[in-house]
Amino acid sequence: MGRPGASTPSDPGAAHTPGEYRLRDDVRLAGSVLVSLRPLTATRLNDSAAAVVRALGGTFRSPAAVARNVGGSADAQDVDADGDTGASVDADDVATLLDGLHDRGYLEWRPVRDPDHRPPVSVVVTVRNDREALAGCLDALAALSYPDYEVLVVDDGSTDGTREAAATHALAAAGRLRVVEVGDPDDPLGIGASRNRGVRAAAHDVVAFTDADCRPRADWLADLVLCLAAHDLVGGRIRPAGEDAASVYEGINSSLDMGPRAARIDPGGEAPYLATANLVGRRAVFEAVPFPDRNVAEDVAVCWGALEAGFDVVYTPRGVVEHDYRSDPAAFTARRATYGASEALLAADGGRGQGGSVPVSTVALSLAVVALVALAAPALSTAAAALVAVPLGLLAAVRGAGLWRRLRRLSPAVGVRDVAESWGRGRLSDVYAVARETTRYYAVGLVLLGGATVAAGVLGEVPGARRVGFGVLTATLVAVALPLAVEYRIHDPDVSLAGYARYYLADHLGYQRGVYRGALAHRTVAHLDPRDRFRLVGPGSRGVRTVSSRLLGWRTGPDASNSAP
Repeated sequence: MGRPGASTPSDPGAAHTPGEYRLRDDVRLAGSVLVSLRPLTATRLNDSAAAVVRALGGTFRSPAAVARNVGGSADAQDVDADGDTGASVDADDVATLLDGLHDRGYLEWRPVRDPDHRPPVSVVVTVRNDREALAGCLDALAALSYPDYEVLVVDDGSTDGTREAAATHALAAAGRLRVVEVGDPDDPLGIGASRNRGVRAAAHDVVAFTDADCRPRADWLADLVLCLAAHDLVGGRIRPAGEDAASVYEGINSSLDMGPRAARIDPGGEAPYLATANLVGRRAVFEAVPFPDRNVAEDVAVCWGALEAGFDVVYTPRGVVEHDYRSDPAAFTARRATYGASEALLAADGGRGQGGSVPVSTVALSLAVVALVALAAPALSTAAAALVAVPLGLLAAVRGAGLWRRLRRLSPAVGVRDVAESWGRGRLSDVYAVARETTRYYAVGLVLLGGATVAAGVLGEVPGARRVGFGVLTATLVAVALPLAVEYRIHDPDVSLAGYARYYLADHLGYQRGVYRGALAHRTVAHLDPRDRFRLVGPGSRGVRTVSSRLLGWRTGPDASNSAP
């Protein structure tokens, strides 16, 4: 992997980036069985692997420290991610085991941090006609608790006095701020190109990015730069700067906030990219993978390009930047539409979308089909239900018997109550995820479809069409309302339900508007393909996927069902 001072990235096929691990709070080791409660999964370990997990415990530790604790290569057997034994153990073997357990959800990971690594930093802020916001950003940068840094304000043809305000700030008087003028009032250079100009003008080998409407906390650089001793790009958490309804909503649902846990950046994972509102990296990375010449998703392109080039790209919840979110509903909706349109751009650019697919149970899908049949032709509802219930019942019985046998093998580490509670949580989580995905990408289309079907039943007297149309409209309304109710109940935000709902609808409907607008602009619907948005799981899912792939071109993939009992 690339390191400070290196001229080229590492092999893209190299092992996982280094880091420290600890047991997650909901994981326990019962004898030789490692159990995670959310979601419920269990793995039986051999003695050597169990010794490693016991030595790890709930405190972040490096694989080398754990290896030394369990006796190093002289006192323990080799272990891998499945707990198989070999000849001897060392830090690399422990790292392989911990990596595998982390991938299965048992461990929490964080980047390596070297407190002695404090090189000078160039902070780049791109801006256009945002004088008041920039003043607050520069005040925050002036208060950073970091020994050596400069600030470059890249002004892209501002006409509101932004450039003059930056040039007369206290940072400029202290010799720590430079203004880089790019673009013209009538012909701006653009965000991506402006960031590249900032990299080119930077005096130091570490470059940090934030935005004019952001307020880095005092320990921002101190928390992030020390990660660059072992990694190439690092981003910190982005939190709301205000306390109004928009900020409260963003504190729960912002697409810029990657959450409270550190992660390796993975386009299909929980942390798919790093926003340039809070991004620090080696200059060599930005020179090898420059920002594309565009105003949206340029940060996504750099992160994914860096991954493809073999650089380490990691996220940590430390190094917080506070973002001043738009509170005006119209501006809020417009920003969400811009984000949504970027999905089509990314799909057209590289055939990729953000995030993973949402699981859909074959049982739930079958019940939905039966419900539609019952609405369209009530006389056929009993036959349709029987046709679906018999094979699913048999498959469920077979699967249930297998799970029962596994439960008996893992007892008493895993009990019936654990399984029941996990099953309930899992089903509720699945319903929420499907409803939220439907709301974000398909709600408007389903409303139009339902309305047209009702009209066909009323005007064209199509048998059953009116009932089917009202059924689609009702299901869509439930899909939109369910995530709203769940989020408000779980997070208990300090804002009224009406205030929260206002931004919830602005978020999802604005984003959806952008998704479809982007599809038209970039002539692609790849980001709307339900085959990528959803995946079938549960009894019979493999058979359904195989048949669908042959008849409809439905993509196949590994069964996503949990490995838990």
